[in-house]
Amino acid sequence: MRRAFGLILLALGVFAVAGAVLLPAYVYPKLAKVPLDQDSTSVLEGTASKVLAVTDNGSGPVSNIREDAKLTATARVQANFAAPEMHQDTDYAVWLLAVQVTDDADGTVVSASKRQVCFDRRTAEGYEPHGEADPKCDAKSSYVTELADKAEKDGQKPPENNVYKAQPGLNFKFPFGTEQKDYQVYDDNTGTAVTARYLGPETVNGIETYKFVQDIPDTKIATKDVPGPLVGSLEPTVKADLCYRGVNTMWVEPVTGIEVKQQQQQHQELRTLTSAAVVFDGTLAYNGKTISQMVDQVHANKGRLEFLSGTGPRWLGIGGGVLILVAIFLLVRRRPAGPPAPRARRQVVFART
Repeated sequence: MRRAFGLILLALGVFAVAGAVLLPAYVYPKLAKVPLDQDSTSVLEGTASKVLAVTDNGSGPVSNIREDAKLTATARVQANFAAPEMHQDTDYAVWLLAVQVTDDADGTVVSASKRQVCFDRRTAEGYEPHGEADPKCDAKSSYVTELADKAEKDGQKPPENNVYKAQPGLNFKFPFGTEQKDYQVYDDNTGTAVTARYLGPETVNGIETYKFVQDIPDTKIATKDVPGPLVGSLEPTVKADLCYRGVNTMWVEPVTGIEVKQQQQQHQELRTLTSAAVVFDGTLAYNGKTISQMVDQVHANKGRLEFLSGTGPRWLGIGGGVLILVAIFLLVRRRPAGPPAPRARRQVVFART
């Protein structure tokens, strides 16, 4: 009976130790991936001391600088299942990000952008081709949509043009198991990966996060034909460089890599050889509803990921080790010897005389 019980404990112990190895090595990598079926919206709100607004009342576009405007930026992320990478068990996802910034006063769209990215579902790194014979992402799966400077006709929206390009660095989120170190994060405005410096832990809505700050230096991002009066010129149209600088701050929950909170400080100027005009200077941040949505996502996923990567393997390993030791003790321990048999009495027979 004791031997059978020892064998059962040994089998359970081996099973538990195997689970401790397989959970982080096999199960966790399978589940620690962003979902393919993505359709989410986040909202940033804030104010701008100056913002360029282009309106059209039917007689052609009119540019003017608005001051102390309250703005709302709506960012929608959608999965593109038409992309060839989007198949079952893929390690890469293709998501489309569309951002629109409006003036709360009258709903005027002051800026809009759109881009699509093929990125690693585990690390959140945008795919960069390096000449592989079998690239992981199609050349047309990553692009940035650019608007022409002018519409073909008055009253129409300028035509869009997709520029196919890699978008290196982190996209949409930080990696699962974010570490206390600097990361390269893709910046929409400059179209490059810029270092996000780790500044330390900070609590947001009861969630322990890592704070990262991305400081983008003054950078020329485009050259545009703009109305002369906008930059102090008497010419009807002049060429001007659009220059940008900014500070992006991100509060990241490290287990899931979710950005629980985000803040963007941006400054843009149009510059000519003789003058400059500020066309945007403001700060936008996640509103309360968006932060609550991010916190809910953390609560829904953090516990499971922690169990698979740490808590589960640790307790399975400890429990399995204990069971194996007990089993070995039971199997090798000798059964105690029974009491010695009583010595037979010698029968003495006396001969009769």
